[in-house]
Amino acid sequence: MALPDGRFANRSVLFQPDGSIASSYDKIHLFDATLPGLRDYRESATYAGGDSAVVSDAPGFRLGFTICYDVRFPALHRALAEAGAEVLAVPAAFTKPTGEAHWHVLLRARAIETGCFVLAAAQAGTHENGRQTYGHSMIIDPWGRILAELDGATPGVAVADIDLAAVAEARGKVPSLANARPFSLSVNQAGASLLAKGFPSP
Repeated sequence: MALPDGRFANRSVLFQPDGSIASSYDKIHLFDATLPGLRDYRESATYAGGDSAVVSDAPGFRLGFTICYDVRFPALHRALAEAGAEVLAVPAAFTKPTGEAHWHVLLRARAIETGCFVLAAAQAGTHENGRQTYGHSMIIDPWGRILAELDGATPGVAVADIDLAAVAEARGKVPSLANARPFSLSVNQAGASLLAKGFPSP
């Protein structure tokens, strides 16, 4: 969707059965990075980041929205779970190098940390501009188990049965959401300076 400044929103939309829009989410975290030996990526040149996390009622469950690079930011996913999300949607177009290295572990970590199901639809293959995306769409349960996964080359649809009782079960076994406590951060500046110079930690 085009915005007033000429950039676009990377947007997920949840539709009602009648075709009306139930809710939408604009990707918060933009991928501005230089990958060693590869091209620069500057998503912010074309897209504007959103500023609101979204949890919406879907048929039978509460759905939390994220998009692609958002998966690297645990605080967003935790906020969605604390707001009542039981299922997290993570549509993505991970590059092949970052996907091979991190896609599975990041998705499983977000499922385990939040006690949510994760539904991750992912683009795969080589695009017209030569960019390669990793694919491997998958469904993960709240214990971090992969229930269904596609390969990185063949188009398809991943399907799995979801029992929402698994959300409460996982959160009961490892109540990290309930056990979280606020804390302050103290940084030892002198120690940080010594470490930067190669001295042992005080």
